[in-house]
Amino acid sequence: LRAAAHGNGASSSIASPAGDGSSHEPWPSRIGASSFEDLSIADGPPAAPQGRGQGTNSIAHLDPSVIDPPLPRLGIGGQSSTALPVAWLPRACLVCRITIRAVSICYVTAILLISVLRTPNWMIEDEGVRSRVLSTLFAGGLFLVATEDVIGINKSAVTLILAATMWTYLAVSFRPLKSAQGADVLHHELDKGLQDVGSVILFLLPAMGVVESIDHFHGFALVTLCIRKVMAGHKERLMPIICIITFFLSSVIDNLTATIVALKLLRHIVARDDGFRQSCGGCVVLAANAGGAWSPIGDVTTTMLWIHGKITTGKTVSWLFLPSLVVAVLPLLGIYWQTSKAIPPTPQATQAGGGRSFSQLQEDSVQDSTEKVEAGKFAEQEPLRFAREDETHEEVTVMRTLVFTVGVLLIMMVPALKISTALPPYLGMLLALGLLWLIADFLDLEASEGNGGNSTHEHGASAVGIVAALHKVDLTGLLFFAGILLAVEALNSAKVLATYAKYIKSICGNNDLAVASLLGVSSAVVDNVPLVEASMGMFNERTTNDPMWQLIALAAGTGGSMLSVGSIAGVTFMSIENIGFAWYCRHISGWASVGFIGGIIVYQLQRAIFG
Repeated sequence: LRAAAHGNGASSSIASPAGDGSSHEPWPSRIGASSFEDLSIADGPPAAPQGRGQGTNSIAHLDPSVIDPPLPRLGIGGQSSTALPVAWLPRACLVCRITIRAVSICYVTAILLISVLRTPNWMIEDEGVRSRVLSTLFAGGLFLVATEDVIGINKSAVTLILAATMWTYLAVSFRPLKSAQGADVLHHELDKGLQDVGSVILFLLPAMGVVESIDHFHGFALVTLCIRKVMAGHKERLMPIICIITFFLSSVIDNLTATIVALKLLRHIVARDDGFRQSCGGCVVLAANAGGAWSPIGDVTTTMLWIHGKITTGKTVSWLFLPSLVVAVLPLLGIYWQTSKAIPPTPQATQAGGGRSFSQLQEDSVQDSTEKVEAGKFAEQEPLRFAREDETHEEVTVMRTLVFTVGVLLIMMVPALKISTALPPYLGMLLALGLLWLIADFLDLEASEGNGGNSTHEHGASAVGIVAALHKVDLTGLLFFAGILLAVEALNSAKVLATYAKYIKSICGNNDLAVASLLGVSSAVVDNVPLVEASMGMFNERTTNDPMWQLIALAAGTGGSMLSVGSIAGVTFMSIENIGFAWYCRHISGWASVGFIGGIIVYQLQRAIFG
């Protein structure tokens, strides 16, 4: 319909739009027009309006392209007059998805058949061919993880199949069925891989259990209340607050536990805003890795260098604190600026400077009506749920504060036991979970603090206490961990990573900056532990606290942040927030690279100034 200048016709007597039968003035007159013009719906151009007569009262021809922008036209009985230029895109995506799936299945099946049939012999015996096949498998697996949302295959399934295929192909090369020595070598490599992977899984499982238990008994209510008070209603303040907490927390415990705690806090504070929470989670990964780099107990690579006597605590903290802070702050500023543009401004109750136009009033009216209708539907479907979950505040009680205090003390006990008794961290975390379980049973916490969080066993019995909390642990994330770590261990057992480390040394020589930088960039793709381990063997002549060791600790600890699969914190973030590899590359990787480069530059400036 288009407002015209003529006033006769049936449209002038349209009833009130409210439908109440009341007598009102004609509707066109209420909006400043005489009548409505009926436009024909057809594929051709709109016809010119007909005037009421000849002479001065006739209406001139109106060009719709001048009055309003042209709109797409669709005939009632036929097809659109304007063909869609991207109509082939869904079909192309489907063909691409099917092709990727078929190629992946065929390649994995071919490698498994070669392993079982042990033919052709040159693919099994030749070390160079074997390394290339394993590298191709690993690269293909990372590609499938990166395109999980496109091809529709869960990343946990991809990594499990990848790890099993790589180890099957590698096991055949040892000839375990024909040689006792080959069987011993295979078992030794498997035991070493299982020890490394098992220590991570056995640490991650109780760590997630402790954090879920604190959350189950609402122990984070005190922390979330303090953070909300500091935020003072400004959501954008949450990002720097959570990053500061994670940066210092990861240096005291470790980057993995700090990441789990920070992501759990984010789910309490911004439970409904997925986009903003995930951006904050990306900053958490960067802050956790940066915070662990300057502490001997914060990151596994720094701890390894510390245990082998390559670095000392005092020198590491004094030289690496400022570069690590730069690695965390630079990406924080970039991501903060990136997300602040998407946060809507605080609505004002009144507008200065007069009234609003009819179109604005009409849009506000329609929006208010829509919101009321949606609110009514929501209330009918879920009458007991809060309309805004982000704004709910949990009550802080003595028992909840006690649970949080006990949980934090038990987590802090893990690095203390590691320093004083050299106890592996996973045993300390298992002890922490057991003690928290014991305390919860003694105090019967479920009866007073967790009545809303009971779960049900498959046999129908209700689970209470720590048992109910453990049911919330994400097992798919643990399986993804196991698969990706076992795949990396297969590369390590095949000497692929050691060969790559030697290649880095051959092209960089004794240039400390180049060696450390390449190790850091490489740690974004593969595990940094075997790379650092290989570097310790190649540069064994370097003394304690040599600048190269500090650079390696900084680069290997923070370089993994450039990709989500490059660090344990990043993989944990992928699992808990269920984000994809491609999302991380689009939103986080670029800023992580800026922070990595900035940290290296600051360290070099420190050395140039203070020697």
